[in-house]
Amino acid sequence: MRRPVFIARQGRHPHGWLGEIIGRIMANETAVDNELAIALLQIESGDHVIDIGTGHGRSAGVMAAHADQGLVVGVDTSGVMLKIAARRNKAFIDRGRMRLENASSDSLPFADRSFDKAMAIHTLYFWDPAEPHLREIARILRPDGHFVLGFRPAEDAAVTAKFPDSIYTFRTTAQAEALLNATGFSIIGSKRRDAAGDTMVWLLARKI
Repeated sequence: MRRPVFIARQGRHPHGWLGEIIGRIMANETAVDNELAIALLQIESGDHVIDIGTGHGRSAGVMAAHADQGLVVGVDTSGVMLKIAARRNKAFIDRGRMRLENASSDSLPFADRSFDKAMAIHTLYFWDPAEPHLREIARILRPDGHFVLGFRPAEDAAVTAKFPDSIYTFRTTAQAEALLNATGFSIIGSKRRDAAGDTMVWLLARKI
């Protein structure tokens, strides 16, 4: 069944009471996908890490536990999600190990070369065009910084067809690789999960 447009809009930008409910559902649905992305990043104690589309903030908390001498910054455009993330990560925020920012990934309020590592999971669908977002992420990464991009690929047509194309733009794995190569990255690794109705790709890239 095709997902209703109003639900798809909440997936892109959760808001209101329904957005808070969907945010909590997403926290459970995306936990495994985010954990694999974090494992690929191999976060070290002193790393400065940015979580693009941090949402409910569960992954930001996991990363902050790894970067115990560093800093994790979560960015999102949804005030509802940022409130949930702030409640979840109050201890990290109070200790100065995490910050949350209301910002779009194509206009990040950070200086060049501010971060060692970055990740963006289930956000690529909402970037149309994607290049401004990827170039901005490259800008704020230090030379040789690592970036994980996780997404459902367009080749999983049985699943992607359920999402309205007025909200979601799905890309093939090859298209996502080409986007990274064109915006300042070199792909150094990848993982793929192929299961009935649950295909997922993670691309690990290095800033050139």
